Amino acid sequence: MKKWAAVALTGVFYTLIVLWGVALLAFVQLRSSGGSTFDTWRLNYEANRLLNVSLVEDIKKAGEKARNDANALSSNQVCMRLYENGVPKQDLVDKQTLQEVAKARQERTSLDNLFGEVYCLVKGYSYLENDLNYFKRLVEDDATEIADFKKSLDSNEQQYVELIKGHQDFLAYIEMEKKWYTRPFVAAPYDLLVMLLVMFMGALGGMVRLLRDYGAADHPNPTAGEHFFIPLIGAVVAIGGYVLAKAGLLLLSSAQGENSLSPFMISLVGIVSGLLAKEVIDTIAARGRRMMADRDRSTTP
Repeated sequence: MKKWAAVALTGVFYTLIVLWGVALLAFVQLRSSGGSTFDTWRLNYEANRLLNVSLVEDIKKAGEKARNDANALSSNQVCMRLYENGVPKQDLVDKQTLQEVAKARQERTSLDNLFGEVYCLVKGYSYLENDLNYFKRLVEDDATEIADFKKSLDSNEQQYVELIKGHQDFLAYIEMEKKWYTRPFVAAPYDLLVMLLVMFMGALGGMVRLLRDYGAADHPNPTAGEHFFIPLIGAVVAIGGYVLAKAGLLLLSSAQGENSLSPFMISLVGIVSGLLAKEVIDTIAARGRRMMADRDRSTTP
């Protein structure tokens, strides 16, 4: 019973490795046209989008403040029409209004509870004049602030145009982020996807190594523990093999920059590293010893 459970668990483990390896290969191939360039572009694009949203919200708030300040200015200007040389105009203020003003002053009624002519007369000419000048300055400042926000928004929109110019394929990636099943592969950094691909292909190389040892006369059949540990070892060693390839220490790399290794070549590096884990480890050790020896010779007087 335990043997069959181990076989079933091993089958599930290997199936997941193969499926994830194939999925990663497909998405790395899809992303390879943009590579790490898309990651940098995406950061700028998101920053541009968030700044645009923030500027639109700032303009909206500044517009509301400008309207409130303009209403307050208009209210003070209306009140100032009741005065002439700082004295209320007798022909504009009736007796009943003066009585209400006297009552409000006597009871110390808050200005917030007064309206119309009573509000204007209770507030007084001096306060109205001060508020008039104050709100004039605020209205001017509001206009300047809104103009600055609009200028920044125009500049940000121009940057957006420059971002998407020649990068329509990147916009397609952004659209793919809206799908839950493609979002992790699009949002993840390209270099991270490549490293995951290398690791899964290294595990796949470990699986190939196990299959090679089955039935070989000079190799005993793998133990139950090796069925799990050898693919894991292959995944770890594949990272070292990939680093060697990118550093140009293997003949799988050429001096073509970021895309010197295609997704399929990357997969080959991972599979070979997992299949020949011991040889790759020996190669890494030999390269390391050579580098240290060269360093010692260069520092020796």
